[in-house]
Amino acid sequence: MELNVYIICGRGEKGDKFQLGQVFNEAGYYFQGEYDPTTQYSNMDELQEVLANMVKVEKEALKINRINL
Repeated sequence: MELNVYIICGRGEKGDKFQLGQVFNEAGYYFQGEYDPTTQYSNMDELQEVLANMVKVEKEALKINRINL
């Protein structure tokens, strides 16, 4: 499964964390309200684990594409 994500960088005290701005799949479905947009992540591995749980797939089966808006 693939998800497209828009990431907002420069979060956290040191600016070394990021937050999710938008998440959608290949069919264009937006996962609005299905994740906490205020959560700050330290790395993409952590984000992949959270998103895999959200869409109920194994972490290894999820591909994350970063997009620019």
